[in-house]
Amino acid sequence: MSYQVYSAPDSANLVVQMILEQLDASYELCWLNRGQGEHRTETYLRLNPQGLIPTLVDGEHAVFETAAIALYLGQKYGQLVPASDDSVAYSRCLQWLFYLSNTLHADLRIQFYSDRYRPDDSEPEVFLTKVRARVLGHFKLLDEQLHKHSPDGWLLGEELSVCDFYLAALARWAALYPQGQAIAAEDLLSLPALNDFLIRMEQFPAVSRSIADQSVFGGLLRYPDPPDLPPAMVVG
Repeated sequence: MSYQVYSAPDSANLVVQMILEQLDASYELCWLNRGQGEHRTETYLRLNPQGLIPTLVDGEHAVFETAAIALYLGQKYGQLVPASDDSVAYSRCLQWLFYLSNTLHADLRIQFYSDRYRPDDSEPEVFLTKVRARVLGHFKLLDEQLHKHSPDGWLLGEELSVCDFYLAALARWAALYPQGQAIAAEDLLSLPALNDFLIRMEQFPAVSRSIADQSVFGGLLRYPDPPDLPPAMVVG
């Protein structure tokens, strides 16, 4: 059976696609044009009442929220997620997956769309500077965690996991959006364990194939390039 992944260019569906590629699962990308509001249609809201991307459809079953989809797929295939009966390893996976989703990704959304979050009486650049500093602090913490398993380990230890694909995508976006106002790539790459991690992640065909499907024809993770598409198709 082939999954359907409701997607938009360089959105959180990238995480799901990389995981599906790594699992060698069959899937179809169902592209939504956010600039035209296709993620707000009645049909899509029946699958994902938030109107956000991504949504994974598995037969008659729809799953939304990036971390939930990642965990769902990992457990279904018995790969990229520790077995739930290994309580220590499984809890470690959950804590870092939730950290990536609820802390880092949530703050990155504020960085991407700071005008939606900042108080009306605040200076835009001052607010964005504080948000970027907070996000960089999250990456510093993750760098420390990666360093514990250097040089060949991953976020959870020796085994590659869904958390690694999620972190790779978040690092890409942190240095890219909003274009012209993102965290400098050099600041992220000055974190040695994170830099080494991204170099190794770029070697996975699951990563390069998935990013290429976003109409990206240049840098992947370390010095990322945006999709070669009109801006309205990329942000929303």
